[in-house]
Amino acid sequence: MSLAEFELARSVDRYYTSCIPFYREFLGNHWHTGYYRADGPIGPQDQLRMELRIAASAGIDEHCEVLDVGCGIGGTACHLAVCTGARIHGLTPNAAQIELARELARALRVEDRVCFDQGSAGELPYADASFDVVLFFESPCHFPDRARFFAEVQRVLCPGGRLAGEDWLAADGLDAAQRARWIPPICESWAIDSLGTLSEYAAGMRAAGLSVREAVDLREEMALLRGFVANADDRRALRAEAQATAEPIRRTIKEGLVRLGEAAEAGAFTVGRFLATRD
Repeated sequence: MSLAEFELARSVDRYYTSCIPFYREFLGNHWHTGYYRADGPIGPQDQLRMELRIAASAGIDEHCEVLDVGCGIGGTACHLAVCTGARIHGLTPNAAQIELARELARALRVEDRVCFDQGSAGELPYADASFDVVLFFESPCHFPDRARFFAEVQRVLCPGGRLAGEDWLAADGLDAAQRARWIPPICESWAIDSLGTLSEYAAGMRAAGLSVREAVDLREEMALLRGFVANADDRRALRAEAQATAEPIRRTIKEGLVRLGEAAEAGAFTVGRFLATRD
């Protein structure tokens, strides 16, 4: 790992340690975008629906050994263990998250099927051909070297294994001015080095030797913008809340949500869903 990559990893680790209580307040134990329906209330069920959508795309069942890279505090791993019966390993570089994830597994009584390890996505601490499925939920956007991550996924997957997940993206087709206008503010708010695009992720997977089966802009598959503050009036209210907030982390999160909403409404930001296989 280069010095720049090391410093980025430290920055992300500090950010996520600081944000744990606020993320739990806003999102509970499932720290990612939901799979939103066109109508009805928005809530925790949307995050659960996204997890099941990704798991179904990868064909996860009780016979699978699964790795969740960037597992946060373990909500996704525990939920999928309950729903699918799979054995799931969660991986995070953050020591505070590890302890909370293990507590959650004990509380849900799934510690026989879920375990959590501390380690890096660029050097997965597992033997070759260890897993049937590797998952990610909005973690690769934080990785200092996504190409290395995809190569590591190819190494730890069994032949016929699947990589499945979803991540924040810059929209394909932005020109330099559009990218400069919308993307750096998102990265600054959310401890992201750079946002890739749908086509860049697919190309990175292919370069690592994976076969891309699905690369879907989720704006085309579900009501993605319902999960972001894409309405200008709502953003004005949220911006006022942020300005009146004394806690720096809480203020940063609210300002970050405003920036996401602006970019989403402009068509510059999206979320991608992926499925790739090791043939």
